[in-house]
Amino acid sequence: MKIKKSVHLLSVIILFALLSVSLILAEIETSSTDEETQQSEIDKAYQCLTDQLGDNCGDTKSTKTAAFNLLSMAYDAGIQSDCKSSLIDKLNNNCWSETTSGTCDIKSTALAILALEYIGEDTDTYVDWLLSKRLSNTGLIWYMQVDATNKTACEINGNEVIIEDNKKISGTPPSGLSKAYSNYWFKIDDILKNYTISCDNDFIVALSYQKPGSNVYHITSETEFASEFDSLTVRVNSYCFSTSAQCDYEGSLWATLALANTGEEKNPYIPYLTAMDDKTENRKYIPASFLYILTGSDDYYDQIVDMQKTNHYWDESRNKFFDTALALFSLQGAVTSEVDAAKRYLINNQENTGCWPSDTNFLLYAGWPKSPATTGGGTISTVDCEEYGHYCVPISDCSYANTLNNFDCPTSNSFSSTLQTCCDVLPLPVPTCSEQNGYECTSDEICPGRSLESDSYNICCDEYCEPDEPEENACVAEGYSCESLECAEGYEEISSYSSDCFSGEVCCQYIEKPGGGSLWLIILLIVLIILVVLAIIFRNQLKVWVYKRKSKFKDQKQGRPPARPGFMPPGFRPRPSLPPRGGPMRRPMLRRGQAPNKDREFDDTMKKLREMSK
Repeated sequence: MKIKKSVHLLSVIILFALLSVSLILAEIETSSTDEETQQSEIDKAYQCLTDQLGDNCGDTKSTKTAAFNLLSMAYDAGIQSDCKSSLIDKLNNNCWSETTSGTCDIKSTALAILALEYIGEDTDTYVDWLLSKRLSNTGLIWYMQVDATNKTACEINGNEVIIEDNKKISGTPPSGLSKAYSNYWFKIDDILKNYTISCDNDFIVALSYQKPGSNVYHITSETEFASEFDSLTVRVNSYCFSTSAQCDYEGSLWATLALANTGEEKNPYIPYLTAMDDKTENRKYIPASFLYILTGSDDYYDQIVDMQKTNHYWDESRNKFFDTALALFSLQGAVTSEVDAAKRYLINNQENTGCWPSDTNFLLYAGWPKSPATTGGGTISTVDCEEYGHYCVPISDCSYANTLNNFDCPTSNSFSSTLQTCCDVLPLPVPTCSEQNGYECTSDEICPGRSLESDSYNICCDEYCEPDEPEENACVAEGYSCESLECAEGYEEISSYSSDCFSGEVCCQYIEKPGGGSLWLIILLIVLIILVVLAIIFRNQLKVWVYKRKSKFKDQKQGRPPARPGFMPPGFRPRPSLPPRGGPMRRPMLRRGQAPNKDREFDDTMKKLREMSK
């Protein structure tokens, strides 16, 4: 019997294994089929766009459309040449306007520079025009912090100030500076002025900025160090772009991206873009996409993902195809579920022709780009990155501005586990904590000041480290427990204390032993079922037993013990029967036809029944 059970169990296991293998193979086959289907749809989209452009790049009057046509179709040498001519024809005094009849603007010129730079054209003249449209008055409030390990005497533009042990400033700052932030910082009132600083101890100078009306302070990455009695010259280097007296936020986004792509310095424009990215009127431009390309900060990546609608597309400007293309453009090279979901959504919403209702050119360049052709014949031609003295590095280590699209790396395809790109500079190693005069905190210490980026696994603090004394966990102190994600069976959440647990945990209170009550209830139910089944099987014996129990109860109630044949009490002797006094007892004689009383009662009963039945 046991052998048969083992055989059955083994058969079930084998069947389950075969089913699992079949499902895995089916999933692999389905995945492969999906990739082939997607590629087929993308090829169809490229063909649709090719048909639309014809031999004159669509004969469009829009600079934006001409720029995206060139970016998406640069892989085909013939179409590349047509679209380049279409874009150059719209050039007006080293700049571009939205249409051929308009005046030059920042965004259109930046888009043209991006497209021409992509195919290797000289754009220096157009870059100079953009640089001439910079504004230094960005509307930001700027601060300067001078810090040293000990009390330090400093001279700023000839005025002596003291940095006390508690880091506060004493003395009179020079013209253009004033004390701020409870005398810990200098407020820079004149942002166009240079400030030369020298101290009698090693010191650092950091700049920060703030949007008017905001409580958020942004620290720039341009922290400078100097030894004792050396000097530093500091000046606010911050700009926006505009063709008028007011900053053009959307134009500044595209201009900074274009300049970074040509190798120009991007840091002077980041403060304005960062500080103004949360303004309601700027949200439609999806600034996180630009800032993620420019800075590589995970904060902006998280913002991009959070803005995705129903995990499929982006729609901040009421043009979901352009917005989705912009988001995918910033995530080029990233293999994530968000990107995959967006691409599936786009493929499912293609028209029968293969194109999308709008912005097909930008969508193809952002989601499925092809390297630009460098030779004739309409073929893709790339050269080895390292053979030409460049560097193949992880895609996250090379900025967009330093990425070379016309060069190939061995692991640059989207199916590689280690994505690489061709970079024109070798990324500098992250400095050590000691090189930055920082303090490396141990695992049981915290940094009360500002954390510095370093190559250390521990926190590098700009000031000092102090012991980490975690606050008492109120949930545990009250006798409860912190559980992961949700409370187990038999517990309930105490939401007022959940905030005291670690992230992802909730505070739980014990109600009863998990599963105890339910187990006893199940056992009792099983016992009752067994008793009912036994009662049905032995119902006849049960009837007899019940009858005997009733008879016993009746005899006991009448004062007579139950009859037990052959049983007499010890010493008991039966007395002989004596006739009653007055002679022997005679049985009364019955008359003929006279029934005994018992028979007469029976007859009377039957008589009454016959009468009732009439």
